[in-house]
Amino acid sequence: MIKIPAKQLAVVLLTAGIAVGCATHKVAPTPPKPTGPSAATTQAINDAQAVINGAQAPCTDTGDASQLLTQAQQAGQAGDNAKAEQLAAQAKQDAETAINNCYMSHAKDLLAQAQGYTNLNADQQNRLNQGQQDINNNQGKPAYDVLSALVAELQAAQSTYTVVKGDSLWRIAGRSSVYGNPLEWPLIFKANADKIKHADFIYPKQDFNVVTNPLKSNVDSATWYARHRGPWKHHKADRRDREWLNGTLTPPASAMPSSGTSSMPAASSAAPAPTASTTAAPSASTTPAPSASTQKTPSAGNGGR
Repeated sequence: MIKIPAKQLAVVLLTAGIAVGCATHKVAPTPPKPTGPSAATTQAINDAQAVINGAQAPCTDTGDASQLLTQAQQAGQAGDNAKAEQLAAQAKQDAETAINNCYMSHAKDLLAQAQGYTNLNADQQNRLNQGQQDINNNQGKPAYDVLSALVAELQAAQSTYTVVKGDSLWRIAGRSSVYGNPLEWPLIFKANADKIKHADFIYPKQDFNVVTNPLKSNVDSATWYARHRGPWKHHKADRRDREWLNGTLTPPASAMPSSGTSSMPAASSAAPAPTASTTAAPSASTTPAPSASTQKTPSAGNGGR
């Protein structure tokens, strides 16, 4: 039997233990990197998508937002959350800017239209002012909403006036409940051309449409015509009335205000109103023969007082 010194035995045993330990030790594998978007990235992408999806007519164009959003989604799937969130934020901003710019453009057009109407009441004027303020604050959608509704209301606004004995278009237009300016009688004539055979005859109980908020350009044209039409003669239909109605007789450019506001001339500047020397408008007592199509007694001359 071979005897091994104690010191050598200890060295052998220690060496064997180390070798066994090295043989049995396993290195832990490196955990795989997480893939896919983070919660923050997903939220950023969803926010941008909501803005794009929320675009409505007439402003559906969102510029490059959809392309940027696609790039953000791809970066998120690849695990590049920083890039994905940056692209998503840019997509949202581009969409919001494009939509707002579109609404601002439409709102400015609507503002110009609304400013072209007359006879706005206090509520309508307040809404016009609100639309102007929203435009000044670069708030396209609110401006568009208030002004589009206002313009639609002004375009459609009409009332009905029932003729009474002694009326004339001049007198009707001069009523405060109508236009408050007798020189605007051609507006009533134009709105009821299918009911009025010629401008010097109207009849009791006729119902006339009255455009509540006529355009300033139409008011200017009507008052120009009222001032330059000339005297009323023998209650005969005047060819100039029809020429003005069909647009072949128009004011010269020099006669129209350049500022875009209605001239609203005073009644005293009108062409001569019917008098005894110019063949006054018929009254109920004169009772000239009505036209064959009416069989009613005329109440007064339309242009006369």
